[in-house]
Amino acid sequence: MDFRGFDTLGEITVLCIAAIGIYKLLNRLRLFMPSSDSEGRPWSKDLHPMLLATVSQTLLPLALLVSVFIFLRGHNEPGGGFIAGLVTAVALILLYIARGVDWAQQRLTFQYQPIAVTGVVIAALTGLGSWLFGHNFLTSAFGHFAIPYIGEVELATAMLFDLGVYLTVVGATLMILANLGKLTTRHRPSKENDKETV
Repeated sequence: MDFRGFDTLGEITVLCIAAIGIYKLLNRLRLFMPSSDSEGRPWSKDLHPMLLATVSQTLLPLALLVSVFIFLRGHNEPGGGFIAGLVTAVALILLYIARGVDWAQQRLTFQYQPIAVTGVVIAALTGLGSWLFGHNFLTSAFGHFAIPYIGEVELATAMLFDLGVYLTVVGATLMILANLGKLTTRHRPSKENDKETV
């Protein structure tokens, strides 16, 4: 692992802290959802268009496949955990947009905060692991292994670091964007059912 490892570890740490802070702010934010636009026209009742829902579910497995490819090539070529995490997060956010928060939460039952924190911990432990072998922090090791039916492949500890980056980016991005979507759902007050004035 070269100097980019220090930079990336700092980035994901800041990203995780910022995401938790934004999550806490959004969790207590209460917005009124208008029932019409600025000219008085009511919003469309078709909240989840069939075309968008179909496209989002079709794109999800393709996006995850691209994400795996980018993740696996990242420690030798451009790509890696950061870009792969963004691709995965965007694909999952598209489900929130297409199907709605309630539909997505029923199927994506895992919590995003532990995922982001676990990613930072994995990345940090990967760097600390090199100390056990008398090397500098974030020093990478690699080797060639013969896997039956596949052949010889190169495996590096940088992949563990990239896994931590991947989990942090997915967890932090979804923690922010999924909670932004909750601001205008039925769980938030609207002008029609809340008499409180601001």
